[in-house]
Amino acid sequence: MVYSLLQENLDKLDLNLAQILQAWASHIFSEIEENQVSDIAAIIFNFANQIVQFPLGSRASNLEIAIAAYQTALEVHTCTAFPEQWAGIQNNLGNAYRNRIRGKRGENLEVAIAHYEATLEIYTRTAFPEQWAMIQNNLGTAYWERIQGERGENLEGAIAHYEATLEVYTRAAFPEQWAMTQNNLGSAYLCRIQKERGENLEKAIFAYESALGIYTRAAFPEQWARTQSNLGNAYSDRIRGEREENLERAIAAYEAASKILTRAAFPQDWATTQNNLGNAYRERIQGERGKNLERAIAAYEAALQVRTCIAFPEQWATTQNNLGNAYLYRIQGERGENLERAIAAYQTTLEVYTRAAFPEQWAGIQNNLGNAYLYRIQGERGENLEQAISAYQAALEVRTSETLPLDCLQTGRNLGNLGFEQENWKIAIKGYNNAILAIEQSRYWATSEATKRELIANSLDIYQKMVQACINQQDYAQALLTVERSKSRTLIELLDSAELYPKNATDAQKQRISDLRRQIAIYQQQLAYPSSDTLTPASEKHPNQPSPQTLIRQQLQAANQEFQDLLAEIGDPDFTLTQQVSPQLPNFDRLLDSKTALIEWYLPPNPDSGFYVFLITPTPDNHFPIRVLTFNATDRQTLDQTIQNYRHDNSQPWEEQLQQHLETLSQALHLSHLLSWLSDYQRLILIPHRELHLIPLHALPLAEGENLRLQDLIPLQYAPSCQVFNNLRQRPPLNGETTPFFALQNPTENLSYADLEVEILRRNFHPQQVLKHTEATKANLNQRENRDFLRQATYLHLSCHGEFDEDSPLDSYLRLANEEKLTFQDIFTSLDIPNSRLLVLSACKTGLVKTSSTDDYVGLASAFFYAGTRTVVASLWEADEFATTLLMIRLYQELPYFPSIPTALQAAQRWLQNVSCEAVLGWLQNDLQLSEDALDDCELRLDLYDKNPPFANPVYWAAFTAIGL
Repeated sequence: MVYSLLQENLDKLDLNLAQILQAWASHIFSEIEENQVSDIAAIIFNFANQIVQFPLGSRASNLEIAIAAYQTALEVHTCTAFPEQWAGIQNNLGNAYRNRIRGKRGENLEVAIAHYEATLEIYTRTAFPEQWAMIQNNLGTAYWERIQGERGENLEGAIAHYEATLEVYTRAAFPEQWAMTQNNLGSAYLCRIQKERGENLEKAIFAYESALGIYTRAAFPEQWARTQSNLGNAYSDRIRGEREENLERAIAAYEAASKILTRAAFPQDWATTQNNLGNAYRERIQGERGKNLERAIAAYEAALQVRTCIAFPEQWATTQNNLGNAYLYRIQGERGENLERAIAAYQTTLEVYTRAAFPEQWAGIQNNLGNAYLYRIQGERGENLEQAISAYQAALEVRTSETLPLDCLQTGRNLGNLGFEQENWKIAIKGYNNAILAIEQSRYWATSEATKRELIANSLDIYQKMVQACINQQDYAQALLTVERSKSRTLIELLDSAELYPKNATDAQKQRISDLRRQIAIYQQQLAYPSSDTLTPASEKHPNQPSPQTLIRQQLQAANQEFQDLLAEIGDPDFTLTQQVSPQLPNFDRLLDSKTALIEWYLPPNPDSGFYVFLITPTPDNHFPIRVLTFNATDRQTLDQTIQNYRHDNSQPWEEQLQQHLETLSQALHLSHLLSWLSDYQRLILIPHRELHLIPLHALPLAEGENLRLQDLIPLQYAPSCQVFNNLRQRPPLNGETTPFFALQNPTENLSYADLEVEILRRNFHPQQVLKHTEATKANLNQRENRDFLRQATYLHLSCHGEFDEDSPLDSYLRLANEEKLTFQDIFTSLDIPNSRLLVLSACKTGLVKTSSTDDYVGLASAFFYAGTRTVVASLWEADEFATTLLMIRLYQELPYFPSIPTALQAAQRWLQNVSCEAVLGWLQNDLQLSEDALDDCELRLDLYDKNPPFANPVYWAAFTAIGL
C-alpha cells in the first residue's frame, strides 16, 4: 500500500517533502499526547525504511527524505528513553549516509561511520551479538569506501571490522551473513595496501571461495555471480601460481558471473564484468593471440552498449581506452585500419578524460596515442612521428617523476626509444632523462620487491641508450653524468632494503624513518598492482569520489615529503648521498688540478654496444674538456673474454698466469692508446666500472713483455665514482697535531704474521688502542671508551680475516674473535670514524665489489667511506701473508715522505717488487730491529720463495689498492 501511494505521488518525492515532513512532525509532536508521540515517531521511522528501498523516483531525493525522517524519529526515540530503537535508527542513518548521493562523498562517509559507532554504545557484543555483528560489517564497508584519512589504514580498519563480524556470523549459525562478510573481506584484501601483495591476493581468493561455499548458483544466484566476478578480479591480479592458469581462472569466473549478471537484469554489473573479461582476454596467454584479442574487442564493445557516454561517462571512457589498446595490438584485420580504430577510440576517450578533470587518465591516453601514431601506417610518416612525439611530451607534463614515477618511466622510455630509433638524439635524451629521473625516484621510495625487480628488468638499457644518445649528440658532460647516475642504483636498494639509519638519528627518528619507509613501500606496491573493478553488495559508484589510485598517489606524495623533511631535520649529508643521486656532475676544478687527469670507464649492459672511456684532461687555464673514446662490439668481446679468463682460468696455478693475464688485459683495455692522451699529466685518477673494479689496473704492463707498469709511469689513485670522490674531497680537514692509531690484531689467532705486523706499527703512534686476539669482539668495539677513541683515530689498521659475499654484499664481513662477524651493515650503522685519514684492511679479498647486474660500487670500502674514512687500502685477492706484512709495514714507513696515501702505497709496492732477500733481512734487522727469533723465522720464510727478488711476481705486491684520497 505504501509503495502504491508513493508511486501515485512521484512528483512530490523531492527535497521539499523532506522539509515538510520535519516541519509537520515538529508541529504534531507539540499538539498530541506524550504517549502518542512515540507511535508517530515509529510510523515516521517505518516510512523512512520504506522510501529508502523505494525503486522509483529520484534515488537522491528518496535518500534525503529518508534521512530527514530518521532524524525526526531520533528527536523522540532518544538513547536514554528508547535505547534499542535509537540504536536501530542510528544504524539506518548510517546506511543512508553511506549511500547518499547529494553532498560530498567523503563527508557523507564520515557521518555514516559516526552513526555506526554511536550504535555500538547500545548494540554491544554481549547484549546484542547479532546486531553488533551487523554494525561491524557496515563499519567494514564504510571504511572500505572511506575517502578521508590514510587509504591503507582505512583498509586495515575494514579488514578488522569484517573479521570481528565473523566472530559472531559463523558459517554454522549464520551461513548467509557469513558468506556476505567473506565476500566483503575478500574485496578488502583484494584492495589492501599494507603487507605483501601476493599474500593479500591469496587471502582474497580464499575469502571469495569460502563465500561460494554458501553462495551457490541455485540458492543465491545474484550473490554467487557477484562473488564470481570478484574472484575473477583476484585471479586476474594474482601474483602466485602460473600467470597463464590464473588468467584462465579469471576468465572462467567472469563468464560464470555473466550467466546471472545479464544485461537485462543487471546492466551495470554486466557491463563491468564484460569490461573485466575483455582485459583478461587481452592479456590471455593460452589460445591463439589473434582470437583472444577478438574476444577482448567483442567484450569491450558489449560493455559499451551499457556504458554510454551520457549515462556512465567515466566507465565509458575506461572501456573506450581498453578498446583502443586491443585494436592497437590486433592481429586480425588490416593493420592500418586497426591502428586508425585505436586512434579513434583514444581520441573519443579524451571527450571525458580531459586534462582539467582527469589529468592522470588524460596522460595515459596521450601515452597510448603516442604508441598508436608511432606505429601508424596511414598518413605521412614524418607527420605521424611528430604526432607521437607531441603526445608523449604532453603525457610527460602530467606523468612526472615526482608524482607518477612508474608512468613517467613508461612514457619517457617510449619517447626515448622513438628518438633513438629515428636518430633524433635530442628527443631521445629528453625521453630517457625523464625515465631515469623516474627510476631514481621509484628506487628512492623503497618500493616493493616486485616493483624493484620490474624496475631493474625494464631499465637496464635506458642508461646505456642515454649514454650513447648523448655521445652522438656530442654532449659528453651529460653522457658522463648518466654514467655517474647509473652507479648508485644497487647501493640505494641495498641500503633501503636493510633499513639503515643515519648515525646521528635518535631512536624516535629511526622509528619514524622505519614507519615512513613501510608506508612508502605499501603505497608503491598498491600502485604497481591496480585492481580491477570490484563488485560488492555494499558499494556504489559515486561521480564525486576520487579513484583509489588518485588517493594512494596523494598519500604517497605526502609520505615522501615527510620522509624528505625528516632527513633534513636529522641533517646527515653522507646518509643523504647514499639515498639519492644528485643529477649533476661535481665541479672538476675542486677535484683536479692542471696536472691531474681522470679516466672513467663505462661497460654498458649490452656488450654489442662496446664500451666507452671518458677522459677529463684539464688545461692550464682551468678548463676541463671531456673526451670520449668509443670501442666497438669486437673490442668489448675481447675485453669480456679477457676478464673472464683472468677471473676463472684454472688451467694452471693462478699466480703463474697472472703476468700473462695482466698483459692481455692491458691490450684489451687499449692502455697504450689511452696513455697517448696523458703525456702532459703527473697524476691520474682511475674510476673503473663493474668487473674492472676487480682488476689491478695500476699493475698493468705498458707493453707486452715489459716490466714497466702503469703506476711506474704516473702516480695514480682509485675512486668508486666522481660523486664519491667529490664527497671525500669536501670532508673537513684533519687535525695534524696527533695521529691516534687503532688496530684489530689477529682476532682468530691463526694469521702467522699479523701479530708481528701490528706490534711493529704501533711503535710509531701515540695515542694508540689495540684490540688483540680475544679482545677483538663486537662488545668491546661498542664500549664507550673504544667508540670515543675510534671517533678520534687518524689511522685504523684491521689485521684480520675478511670475506666478500658477491651474492649478498651486506653480509660481507671481517672476522672477529669468537667467530663473530663485523658485517657491511654493522659498519654502516654503527661505526663512526670521522677523523680517519687511512683505514687499512690487511685481510683477504676486502677490496672486492659486487659486479653482476649492477653498475654500482658495493663493497666493504663503501661502508667504511660512509663511516667516515677518506682512504681505504684493501686487497683484490687472497694475498700472501708474509708479503702483506712486509708491504703494510713499508707503507706506514713511506707515508711521511709522500703527499698522498696512494703514492705512498705505490712506493711500498715498488720496493717490495724489487727488494732482494738480503735487503729484506737487513731492513728487518736494522730498521725494524726484530728479535733474533723473529728474524730467524723470517729468514726461513724467505727460503720458500724460489726467485730473487722473491716478490717480483705481481701476485705478491699488486693485490692492494688505495681507494679514495
